[in-house]
Amino acid sequence: MKKLFIIFFVFSLLASPVLVSAASPCTMEGLKANQNSPSTLPQCINQIYIWSLGIGALLALLMTIIGGYTYMTAAGNAEQAANGISYIWGAAIGLALLFTAYLLLNTINPDLVNFSFESYQGLNQTPDPGINPPGRR
Repeated sequence: MKKLFIIFFVFSLLASPVLVSAASPCTMEGLKANQNSPSTLPQCINQIYIWSLGIGALLALLMTIIGGYTYMTAAGNAEQAANGISYIWGAAIGLALLFTAYLLLNTINPDLVNFSFESYQGLNQTPDPGINPPGRR
């Protein structure tokens, strides 16, 4: 019974991304359904950005756990204890950099973290012919 439960649990973990991705606009089915919508690419880029923040946070958590395990199993070895502390500090600094960058970009301009085509509409406008470019008279 325990083996059956473990097999079911592992299968559900492996199958859950497939079941969840059906609602995503970044899959082939989502792209085919929204062919005429110009907002599909920005949604995909935004989704990749948010997922990468989560993956970075999970990796920092993993490095903190490894550092804590290394520190606890040092058994008086100062070099191994220092190595574990450096893992923990490295994970904390990396996590602080990751979310400080997000916070800074969101503070400067929220469109930098919420990518959309509407925020870039005025970039390719033709200049007014009555105005001279800088440096010319």
